[in-house]
Amino acid sequence: MASSTRIANRYASALMNQAKADGTLETVSKDFQVIMNAVHASDEFVALLNSPVIRHIAKVSIFKEMFASNISQLMMNFLILLAEKHRESIIPDIFSSFTDLYNEEKKLVPVRFTSAVEIDEALRNKLIESIAKRTGKTVLPTFSVDPALKGGVTIRIADTMIDASLRHQLDILYSELTGSATHLMA
Repeated sequence: MASSTRIANRYASALMNQAKADGTLETVSKDFQVIMNAVHASDEFVALLNSPVIRHIAKVSIFKEMFASNISQLMMNFLILLAEKHRESIIPDIFSSFTDLYNEEKKLVPVRFTSAVEIDEALRNKLIESIAKRTGKTVLPTFSVDPALKGGVTIRIADTMIDASLRHQLDILYSELTGSATHLMA
């Protein structure tokens, strides 16, 4: 849904610009986390956001009840605007766009490191430092373990994947061997 993404980008950009103008960018970022925690914690809340049957007045009332004491007035006004424009169902998309804009503004880069086994703190710091030097940004690391890798590590930066896993190396070797064997038989 390219149009949904475009719409989400517009709302995220408008919110980002207003938060920067007000000097409340950090607050709005934290507010969005509060809202997204509710999205992830409650299927009923997601159903509310996606329901075309529930009127926007009722949604605004629920937003106020859920978030009034937990988020800034700017974010509350933003939620009300989304409800009035019937755009509350794209809150997760707006959050994603806003997060991208925020990370760009703050020179942050989310990086997912996946290794075959748990890696120690020293190696984690070395990996983070290496990616920080390469990108010129502060790394927001996420570490996970996938025994299927057999050894090594994969690093995902946005849509770029650096695969230094043993599984990947074995796959390359297998392809080369099977390609060579086919080539020799022909």
